Amino acid sequence: MSLDLFRSGRPRLSRGARRIAGGFAGWLLRALSRPLIAPALAAFMVAVSAGFALHGLLTPLRTDYIAMLSGARVLGDGGCLYCHAAQLQAQGVLLGHPHPAYDPFLETPLVALIYRPLLALPAAAGFAVFLAVSAACVGPAGLLLWRRMGLAAHGTRGLLLLALALASVPAAWNYRLGQIDALFVLPLVAGTVLLATHRRFAAGLLLSLLLLKPQTIWLLPVALLVAGEWQVVVGMAAGAACLAGGSLWLVGPGGLGQWITLLGSAGPAVATSDGLPGAIASLGGNGAGFAAAVALGLLACGWMLWQRRTLTDRPLQVVALAIAASLLLAPHVYAYDLIVAVVPVVVIAQRDLAAALAAALLLNAAHLVDTFFIISGPHVAALALGVIVALVILQRPGGAEHPVGRPARAQLSVAKPTTTGA
Repeated sequence: MSLDLFRSGRPRLSRGARRIAGGFAGWLLRALSRPLIAPALAAFMVAVSAGFALHGLLTPLRTDYIAMLSGARVLGDGGCLYCHAAQLQAQGVLLGHPHPAYDPFLETPLVALIYRPLLALPAAAGFAVFLAVSAACVGPAGLLLWRRMGLAAHGTRGLLLLALALASVPAAWNYRLGQIDALFVLPLVAGTVLLATHRRFAAGLLLSLLLLKPQTIWLLPVALLVAGEWQVVVGMAAGAACLAGGSLWLVGPGGLGQWITLLGSAGPAVATSDGLPGAIASLGGNGAGFAAAVALGLLACGWMLWQRRTLTDRPLQVVALAIAASLLLAPHVYAYDLIVAVVPVVVIAQRDLAAALAAALLLNAAHLVDTFFIISGPHVAALALGVIVALVILQRPGGAEHPVGRPARAQLSVAKPTTTGA
């Protein structure tokens, strides 16, 4: 039986499933089209993120920000960046007293370098600078999506979609904890727009910056290779080489080995991850979670290779699918990482705004359910990510429904008809 997901340009879904999904999407779109509903909900989401940010600003040393500063201090002092003793000592200095427990720095070495300038400021002032830089990245990213990816055509509902993705409850943990994912939204969105306007090498360079958080795009290079996007891959490879060179210069090969060891010994349990391996690890332990991530990743790569004719000439869908699948299948993905799901959601919106809004709402609701009702792991978040992956896969091939960007570049969703379509 063929696994081709497109026949005559339509996904092969059962008639009943299409009727249920279409009915719910239509109801949602009608509800959000009522006066003030979409603007009020968007304002509420922004207020939630602002509240999270204020909480972090009031208690900066009781968040992940202390781990970032610890890594920055060890790096600045020339110590062993991924050594338990060095991080513990640095954190004690920052806190002003020794503490038997500590929040380990587990990010890539260049992240420690990024946070180093904040060491010169008091904790609250440094956190305020971090929030300002985050806003300076998220704001322009939202503007790019609004003007160049077709959301302006949807008015307040497009604005709501941006709020549900960039100021979502999961994304708000970036602003609460001092996490760095929000800083990567701008290169991610700018790289996606450049890809859509056929500036492939530059797009690859920008997308490579997300390798500082490798779990968010670990399947992207494979997806781009399968789709024949060689210039993007070359750009990503050039950027990755620079990042790797910088990391080696900072900590050396031995430091990278110590990083992997520290991830295994001091990193959070896989069962707490938002992805599908987290749900599996909650039943079978960390080993089962890592094994599931490897097996599912290989299956995803095999499926993309099988569907390469469908994916060819659809670069935006390829990027959206790779990011959503990376989040779903990685063994270490947490709420703050989900801010990068903005690209898959916006790509879905180019075809079906109602489906994109439903997916964004589901991701927010899933996080709340996992937070307040499920103590064994974020299983509902994995379900929400699976829905986003499915929506990207089932997206029909063809050009964009709404004109975006300048008239000469109206077909920003790129695409020529696929060879396996109608």
